[in-house]
Amino acid sequence: MKRANDVRRKIPSPMMLQAFEASARSLSFTDAAKTLNLTQSAISHQILGLEQYLGVQLFERVRKRLRLTQAGQSFLSTLTPALDALETALRDAMATQPLPRCLRLGVVPTVAAAWLIPRMGDFYAKHPDVTLELVTRLPFNFTNNSLDAAINLGNARWPGAVADYLMDEEMLVVCQPAMAATVLKQASDLARVTLLHLSLRPHAWHDWAAVAGVDLPDASAGPRFELHAMVSQAAAAGLGAAVLPRFLILDELASGKLVSPFGPVVTSAMPYYLVYPPANRTLPVLLQFRAWLREQAAETGITPTAVPPSIGATPAAPCPARGGRSA
Repeated sequence: MKRANDVRRKIPSPMMLQAFEASARSLSFTDAAKTLNLTQSAISHQILGLEQYLGVQLFERVRKRLRLTQAGQSFLSTLTPALDALETALRDAMATQPLPRCLRLGVVPTVAAAWLIPRMGDFYAKHPDVTLELVTRLPFNFTNNSLDAAINLGNARWPGAVADYLMDEEMLVVCQPAMAATVLKQASDLARVTLLHLSLRPHAWHDWAAVAGVDLPDASAGPRFELHAMVSQAAAAGLGAAVLPRFLILDELASGKLVSPFGPVVTSAMPYYLVYPPANRTLPVLLQFRAWLREQAAETGITPTAVPPSIGATPAAPCPARGGRSA
């Protein structure tokens, strides 16, 4: 049919067409309403409007059962291929747009909140076309392809994954400035204050004392907190002294909210690594993030002069979470 200069198409509303097709497929206004997330009365209204538009009856009820009329059957046989073609055209049109580059990164909440997120603005400024999606569910697992990479604490061997060294974890004693100026001036004063503990690292004080050569008979005594942020807040509030990773309290140290009254700074036996499946070695978005992340780790100032190389993958199980439920 030649349409001349009339560009208007005589087509009813898409909702009418979808309501009809869903009802015709299921022969139930109720089921169609569930499919389209509408009420049954809304479906009935759309069908009535379509019948009035077409000037024909599309459905009839026989013994309380809904069925298509001959006109309805004919319309359905023509409408379904047309809707399929429209859906394909829309999908093809959307496929011409460049897909956003997204990196799904596993990271424990404390590391994300205290260290990574404050730096992400710099990453986005350098890579505006990349989106980072942070996933905090543990354990980090690559078997279902839900993650592209993860930042995690552990040793140098990650079964089924490549491990790129990022930085060491430096543990130091911290407290509020007033406490450091009065009762906590040297390591021997620790016996006079309350020791604060992270529940997931019950041996932190014992490990620090062993390296420092300090005798702490009651190294396990004191209140326990589930999150790093709780421990640092308790220390800042003057509830006691804590042993915490330096890179997680950089802001508190810079602002003077927390101070480290004495050393030594103890390096944890488990550094941080960027881990990822071997298949992602050449993933462009991961390479960009990896380079940027290493820069950030170096600027944090806790990387040794000799950086361990990437650790090759071993054909084993997917990368598990290491170091427990790091909060």
